[in-house]
Amino acid sequence: MIVVKLIGGLGNQMFQYAAGKALAHRHGVSLKLDVTGFDKATEGAYTQRHFELGCFKLQTEIATEAELKRFTRFEENRWLRVAQRKMPWLFSNTFFSESGSQFHETFLKLGANTYMNGYWQSELYFNDIRKILLQDFELNETMPKTLDHWFNKIQTVNSVSMHVRRGDYVQLASANAFHGICSELYYQNALSKLQLDEKNVEIFVFSDDINWCKENLKFKTKTHFVDHAEKACWDLFLMRHCKHNIIANSSFSWWAAWLNEHTNKRVFVPEYWFTNIKSDSIDILAHHWESVK
Repeated sequence: MIVVKLIGGLGNQMFQYAAGKALAHRHGVSLKLDVTGFDKATEGAYTQRHFELGCFKLQTEIATEAELKRFTRFEENRWLRVAQRKMPWLFSNTFFSESGSQFHETFLKLGANTYMNGYWQSELYFNDIRKILLQDFELNETMPKTLDHWFNKIQTVNSVSMHVRRGDYVQLASANAFHGICSELYYQNALSKLQLDEKNVEIFVFSDDINWCKENLKFKTKTHFVDHAEKACWDLFLMRHCKHNIIANSSFSWWAAWLNEHTNKRVFVPEYWFTNIKSDSIDILAHHWESVK
């Protein structure tokens, strides 16, 4: 049994599910989700989240309290964790915590009874089950007819999604200091780079603050502001069907780009994924994606 702890918003939960699914698939065992983190009060330190994977076709099992106790004793006891790292053969269950933002090769050696605690923000954890994830992350419900015109338009033109993440990146001091915000110059530079090779591009802007985008983003290129104020997974679905993607430093739009199945897609990523950490210095960049200032 593999148990993965879910934390953060939809994009983070997708990373955690994907990594857990890959490890479970490798060993031919079940994957279970620890959702107890959503019960804890944030005290304003970070954004309160809830379980969001229910919008997809994936099959989920929630770990029981008894199942979690097999692993959480390691989290509560530092000496057990040290002993496990130094003498793993003594333990039938493994508690593995991610550290830093880079791919951990130790992941490839984890056993069939492992609890995973971390973010796992790299395709290196799960690229080998891409076909499975493409199916798991299909919507389990039909989008409302009001969004059909957006989907049809995206399909018929040379569309590029442009995701602008604001929300808690602006409003919450801790999130702003850690993540930072993509500049308007970044979006212009990414668009200019795309248009060196692509003609008749049309921009589709997605954001948690679409009114700010309407007021502040001015491009000579034809621009559509996708404004429906409904479910986040519908935005993700529409973005993944654009022919190209200009993403924010956001796991949400990362997934839209990774799930994009267009063969000749171009994906642009901000130079800095975190305020002081460049995208190309960690393993957040997927194959052929381009970092832009």
